Amino acid sequence: MPLRLTHRDQRAAALLLAALCLVAVYFIGIHWWFTAPLQSIEANMAILRAQHQRYRALEAQRPQLQAQLAEAQNTPAGNDSLLPDTDTGTATAQLMQWVVAKVQALPPDNGGCTMNNRIPIVTADTAPYRQVKVSVSLDCSIAPLVTLLHGLENQPVTLFIETLDIRRNMLPASGATQRLTVQLQISAYLNNPPAKPLPVRKGAPPA
Repeated sequence: MPLRLTHRDQRAAALLLAALCLVAVYFIGIHWWFTAPLQSIEANMAILRAQHQRYRALEAQRPQLQAQLAEAQNTPAGNDSLLPDTDTGTATAQLMQWVVAKVQALPPDNGGCTMNNRIPIVTADTAPYRQVKVSVSLDCSIAPLVTLLHGLENQPVTLFIETLDIRRNMLPASGATQRLTVQLQISAYLNNPPAKPLPVRKGAPPA
């Protein structure tokens, strides 16, 4: 004898089926198209906020770093935290090569980083040290960018990130990772060469 559902059982089954349909519609029509992308964006924004707070803290340390730089003026000329070159053009090229090498050394996982542009920036000479500076434009995912910044901070030669501008890339990403447009200005210092003594003219009294 076939099992026949009572009116109450039929009503309960209909409500259960309706609930399952609503859950399926939510996940198919709302969650994957709206909720999940918004959650991903919120997670990315949280990471960016944490990075922003970190670099605000580093910016607050600028007076301390400047004091350390002033103190370093009394160190020997062979200070390892300075660029070894005495020519600003060679030192700028070396700084660019370091940044390029760091970008190329990033693993391709999680989207990696792409260097779009690099430009040297002319700076004024300040004794006893001279500054060289480059502007770098990158297209990165979040994790490789963090790895790159950490690598730049831990160079044998002291590098200074003068400016850091991070914007969300509005172009659609090719994968699941969010791309960021990053603008960096990175500087380093090298020793000024010792001033050459003025030639003494014949017959001139000694100073």
